[in-house]
Amino acid sequence: MHRRVRAACEVTRDFLRSERGAALIALTKSIALLAVLSELGWLMNVHYFSRVFPQLPISVAWSMLTMIFLIAAAQLSGSVAMKLWGIRQARLRASLTMRMTSLLCSYLAGDAADRDIEAAAREAPSAFEAAVADALLRLRGSSIQRLRELPVVEALRDRWTRRLRSAGDEQRRILVERLSLLRDVAAIPALERSLEDPSAQVVAAAVRGLLRMPSYAGRDDLLRSLPGRGYLVRVLTASESPRRRERVQPLDPARAHCAVLARRGVRGIDRLRSLSAQGKAGEAPAEALSASLVASARGGR
Repeated sequence: MHRRVRAACEVTRDFLRSERGAALIALTKSIALLAVLSELGWLMNVHYFSRVFPQLPISVAWSMLTMIFLIAAAQLSGSVAMKLWGIRQARLRASLTMRMTSLLCSYLAGDAADRDIEAAAREAPSAFEAAVADALLRLRGSSIQRLRELPVVEALRDRWTRRLRSAGDEQRRILVERLSLLRDVAAIPALERSLEDPSAQVVAAAVRGLLRMPSYAGRDDLLRSLPGRGYLVRVLTASESPRRRERVQPLDPARAHCAVLARRGVRGIDRLRSLSAQGKAGEAPAEALSASLVASARGGR
């Protein structure tokens, strides 16, 4: 029962964070605000301004002006209070994340026990999730393996997988990237389902994660399917696993020509973009553009 309640709360939270959830919250707030203001304005007019100003239009006008002044004052006070509260919450989150990161480092160094991590995760689950996500970006090799062996990290992986079903586009992309960084074979089904996601960025993140997943049996089939996917997905994933791509699809004259254009600087890049937009030379322009972007990001190496 407790797990069902927690799962329902997670689904509700993810829906409220999505675009539809935000629109529903905004509509509900607007309706509630209009109802409250109308009621307060009418009560103010009936109990005070109608006695001071016998004329109905004047009393109603004074009621509305008073309400506008009170709303402006309340908004100003609320903005100041929310700003101070936000600063306090940001400092608290930073402190908790730092504490969680330090605890994870101690665990990886063998100075902290599993029960210490579990207690900290129960105490501050959001800070623990942020610390794990940050650790996945920094850790390599056996450190990631030791981290994902934690029961609380396994539970976090399952929670990320469930949230993929109802989160917004940006949140789904982040979740897929975190599952990819975890390098856990248990996350492969979730990543494969993300290949059918309507968002191209989510699909690209899933492709990159699966290609980097150890012992993934469908790597060659996935590489063969890339030419049939959208343009953005092909550009974002064209540079993944180049050696396997060459074995699956050998270098042809079109790719050789595009590789030469990519080395000619700005004019060559413009020519590749034109070829890609016109659909000429197949996937070769997109692959050359992606390789050029990756080389630029790595400082030309």
